[in-house]
Amino acid sequence: MKRGLLIVCALAAPAAARPASTGFFAEGGLGAVAFLPSANADAAVGPAMDLRIGRDVFSFLSLGVYLAASSHEATVPPPPEGQWFQLYRGGADARLGGRFDSLALFVEGGIGGSMMSSNVLQKVKILDPGEHFSVTFHAGAGAEYQLENRHYAIGLAVDAFLEPQFANIRALDTRLYLRYTYGGG
Repeated sequence: MKRGLLIVCALAAPAAARPASTGFFAEGGLGAVAFLPSANADAAVGPAMDLRIGRDVFSFLSLGVYLAASSHEATVPPPPEGQWFQLYRGGADARLGGRFDSLALFVEGGIGGSMMSSNVLQKVKILDPGEHFSVTFHAGAGAEYQLENRHYAIGLAVDAFLEPQFANIRALDTRLYLRYTYGGG
């Protein structure tokens, strides 16, 4: 009982936070995009790249813009066979978070646009004829580890996104990223 009380007190005590830079930041990430049911039978999981730039407005709020690209094999019934398509996304988002010593947890969300590079998904009615663009809504969460150099952090994030013009397809974008923050504040 005493030991449990000591553990609770130790966890409740304020931790000396590792200083992290705030200011303008850039993130580069690698991961995968997986489509959720309704589209997952027609599009395979594919590799993804993400680039984000922005500014920490406060220590708990960041605003930014992002560009992302992923490549997927179309698994539609033949013909055609062996077809691939790329999904390009971009937009703006906000991130709310809190830091606990060297670990930060956050939630993020935003709006943007998407472009699909091929019409191969017309066959399964995900795309209408001539359609290549959609509005994109996304929301997610993640964790970030502050390295000893306060300008660098590594993180893991998962965002769900919805594309209404593409038959309301939903997908998960999972990424491992490196973040660099300019400035000392």
